[in-house]
Amino acid sequence: MHARRLACFILGMWLAAGITVAWLEREDFQTIQDVLAQPDPAVGDRMKALGAHETFLLMEHVTAEQRQRTIRTWENVELLFGLGFFFFLLFGTREGKLPLAMALLLVGMVVLERFLLTPEALALARIASFKAGRASGEAVRRIVLSSTHEGFEITKWMVEAALATVLVLRRNQRLGDSGDQLHVVNKPDYGHVNR
Repeated sequence: MHARRLACFILGMWLAAGITVAWLEREDFQTIQDVLAQPDPAVGDRMKALGAHETFLLMEHVTAEQRQRTIRTWENVELLFGLGFFFFLLFGTREGKLPLAMALLLVGMVVLERFLLTPEALALARIASFKAGRASGEAVRRIVLSSTHEGFEITKWMVEAALATVLVLRRNQRLGDSGDQLHVVNKPDYGHVNR
């Protein structure tokens, strides 16, 4: 029972960390708008010399590089976290095939993201960041890959929530059956013993 509680706690941490990373990625782009709307006086002079559009492109590029580093780091951590969680469920609990399959699905999704989807999206982001035509083929492909990445993240969150539900509901079912394991023994030598 304690192992199931620990599994739910670990799964909750994974879900909360994923949502936090996604929120921080979104906040990076809002920071550009805030800086451009009300720049510091020293920064404002340099922005005027560079031009508003060029300043925006440069800041967007720096933010995209920071976002890419965050994504790569999070996916490495998530891969280790997912493998650790799967092996914990496999060897540390008595969970059945469904929770193990769901945990393995999560690990598989992280592997696909880390080694197939993210490197392609990052390469396209670098190519398309300073192109004059925003509707270029690379930019459109980058948008599609970015949307696919977000879809993977949302799907992972849904699988994590479903896995947590499975773990919690199974716990409640087992609590109802625990009284069946108690057998009353009345022997003349021992008196009334519950075991």
